[in-house]
Amino acid sequence: MDGGDGADTDLNISVYITAHFDGTTEYDVKDDLNKLAFEEAIRASCPSGPWRITRTNLGLLASFTLEADAIALIKSNLEQYLGTKVNHALFYSKDSRFKQTLILRDVPFAVPIEEIKNALERQGITPLSVDRFRQHIRIEVNDPGQCETLLRYGVDFFGATRFHVVMDRWRPFFSRLNNVETQHQESVLQCYRCQGFWHIAANCQQMTRCVRCGGSHTVEACTRPRNDPICCHCSGPHHAAYKQCPVRLHVANSPFAITVPRIQNERPYMRDS
Repeated sequence: MDGGDGADTDLNISVYITAHFDGTTEYDVKDDLNKLAFEEAIRASCPSGPWRITRTNLGLLASFTLEADAIALIKSNLEQYLGTKVNHALFYSKDSRFKQTLILRDVPFAVPIEEIKNALERQGITPLSVDRFRQHIRIEVNDPGQCETLLRYGVDFFGATRFHVVMDRWRPFFSRLNNVETQHQESVLQCYRCQGFWHIAANCQQMTRCVRCGGSHTVEACTRPRNDPICCHCSGPHHAAYKQCPVRLHVANSPFAITVPRIQNERPYMRDS
């Protein structure tokens, strides 16, 4: 029996159930599940899209168009409707199960993410997601044909160039948002001479800046107490190399070398009374 409209809709997510067994003994065919009770359980879970029930030799298979509907059924109290304990499994059709992560390398910062999406759309590619990590673009696709097209032909950028696409096998980009932020923070190159970003002290021609107070001296010569730092980037109550500094977070994706401007009227540290 189908639920909802669209009998021809692609039902690509399925929940399979059987009467409970522990796997150590042979399955008892007599433990037949009530199909009508299963239908009642599905309707009670309030699915938003079409669905269909199929009886297998030893169980029941509910197929859905929406993953949320399948998850809602699994989380519902099936035992209450079926009157017995059940085992369940979630299955995806071949295409919807496929997911591949691809990387566009060395994409100029001048090219916005939205423009990459537009170029993909012109190529008939519908990615699950498109994200940036500095000069690299990460693309997730769930269509094997589109994946093969990108790997073979790259991304056609409006006829001006083709960005080469490779499989994402060499580093864990964007596993979760907080991990991405941590990668960005840890990947920020900072000069410990001027406290600027994206260059190192060996190549720095700027004046020395104190990491603790921003003064034109080394931290060893700083008279400001260690427990009372002030950031020369944001004036916050932390040293200039603090990983959660708002300025440091802001420049995490910047391609430019950043230096700290000279303070014209630098005064010695004085604690407020």
